[in-house]
Amino acid sequence: MFSPQRTMGQYTTPKETVHYMTRKLLSELPTKSNMKILDPATGDGIFIHTLLEEGLSAENLYAFDIDRNTAAPHPEIHFHYADFLKVDQPGQYDAIIGNPPYKSKRQSPYFSKNREIIQRDFGKVGIHNLYSLFIHKGIQCLKPGGVMTMIVQDSFLTNIYYKSFREFLLKETEIKEIILAPRRLFHKGKADVRTAIITLKKKGTGAVTSSQMRLVDRLNEQNYDHPPADHIQYLSQQAYEQMPARNFAINVPEDILTHFEGSYRNLGNVLKGGTGISTGDDRSFLRSFKDGHVPPEWIPFYKNGGRKDAWYYEPKYYIHKNWPDYVEKNTNFTVRNRSYFYQKGITCSSMGVDFSAALLPEGSLFGVNANLFPEQEEDLYYFLSLLNSKLMKYMVRKVLNRTNMITSGYIKKIPYIEPDPLQKQVMIEIARSIVEKKKENPSFQTDEWQSLVDQTVYEIYNISNSSRSKVHDFCHDIMEKI
Repeated sequence: MFSPQRTMGQYTTPKETVHYMTRKLLSELPTKSNMKILDPATGDGIFIHTLLEEGLSAENLYAFDIDRNTAAPHPEIHFHYADFLKVDQPGQYDAIIGNPPYKSKRQSPYFSKNREIIQRDFGKVGIHNLYSLFIHKGIQCLKPGGVMTMIVQDSFLTNIYYKSFREFLLKETEIKEIILAPRRLFHKGKADVRTAIITLKKKGTGAVTSSQMRLVDRLNEQNYDHPPADHIQYLSQQAYEQMPARNFAINVPEDILTHFEGSYRNLGNVLKGGTGISTGDDRSFLRSFKDGHVPPEWIPFYKNGGRKDAWYYEPKYYIHKNWPDYVEKNTNFTVRNRSYFYQKGITCSSMGVDFSAALLPEGSLFGVNANLFPEQEEDLYYFLSLLNSKLMKYMVRKVLNRTNMITSGYIKKIPYIEPDPLQKQVMIEIARSIVEKKKENPSFQTDEWQSLVDQTVYEIYNISNSSRSKVHDFCHDIMEKI
C-alpha cells in the first residue's frame, strides 16, 4: 500500500541535488535573516534539514505535507498537515523550495476528487500535472521579489499543453536559471522521469525583466557546480517570448533559435495533412502478413515507423478495403484527413525518442502518426530528405517537443527556408536514390548519402560549424541528451 505521497508522485530527492538547490536559492536572496522559507511538500524533510545545515534558523522555516504519516522534519519549524494547493496565503513567503509531486490528471485521483477547486484556481494556466499546479500556487504565495527553486518534470518546457503555464511564468516571474538534471536522477527511487531544476524570481509591480537566464543542458552526473562550458547558455527571457507556443529551449545555438523568431515561415505553409485512421482496436482491424502473400482486398496501412524505417520500408500492417463499413458500426473507429487517403506522401514516426520520415506509397492508408503531403508532388522527395536531416531532427526533438510523442502539429512548426534550385535538386536525387536502394535492399546503409543531406541542409539554414557539432552530438545520443 503506497502512502499518499507516493500515490501522488513524490520521490526522495538525491542529497547532492538538494544541496545545489539550497545554495542556489540562498544565493538569490538578499539575506538569510528574517526570511520566511517554505517547503510545500516536505516528505522526508531533506530540504528543511539542508536549510538548517546551511545556517537557517528553524524559526524562519515552514513546511506543509498532505500525508498524516509524515513526521515534522524538525520540532521547532512551522509544520502543518495541509494540502498546499488549497492553502490561502498570498504573498506570505520570501522563498519556496522543494520537489513537488509529479502526477498527471490521468494518473492521479486527486484531480477528479478536487475537480471544481482545481478548475477554479488553476484552469487558466492548465491542469495537466500536479507539479505545475504547485509552481503556480507557489508563485502566488511568494512576496514580490521572492524566489522559488523547484525540481520538476521537464515536460513543461515544450509540451503544447503547457503553453498557458509557460506564458504565466514569463509574465509573472524572472527566470533566473533552468538546469536539465541528470537523466537517471530518480532511478534509485524507481522513477524514470526527466527532470529540470528551475529557479524563478517573482516580479514586482511594473517590473521589467532585464537579466539573462542561465540555461544548463542535460548533465551526465550531478556536477551542478561545474557543468561543461559548452552546456551553459545565457539568454534573454524575451527570446522565449518569441518562440512558437512560448517554448523553453535549453542551450540551443542562437543561429538555430533565430529561425523560430517572430512570424517565421514554417513547414505548415508547404506541407498539409496530419493523422488518419484511429481504429480504436488495431488487433481487430489490422493484419500483418509475414509470409509476404497479401490478399488483394487488403490495403497497406502505415501507422508508426521507427529509426530503422527512415526513407522507405515495406508496410507492416494492412486494413481491409471495406474499412468504411467499420466507421458507423464502431464508435471508436475515427477517421481524419480523408481527402489525403491513397495519395503519395510522407509518413513520420510518432512514438519514441528518435524521429524519422519515410515515403508513403500511393494507394496506402495511414494511422494517427504524422502524415504529410506537399502542395506540389514533385517536391515530395525534397521534403523526404529535409525531414530526415539531423537539423530537422534536432529542431523537432530539442526545440519543439522534448516528449516521446511527435504529432504533425509539431513538425509543421519547423522553420522552412526555400532552397536554391541546385540544393533542391541534390536533395531530391538523394531521396530518390535511397528509396530505390531501400526497395531492393531494406538493410542498405545510407551513411554517405546522409552526410550529404546534412551538409546541404546546414547550408540552406546557414548553420555555423560549432552549431553543427552540437546538432550531431545531440542526434548521436538523443536518449541521454534530451
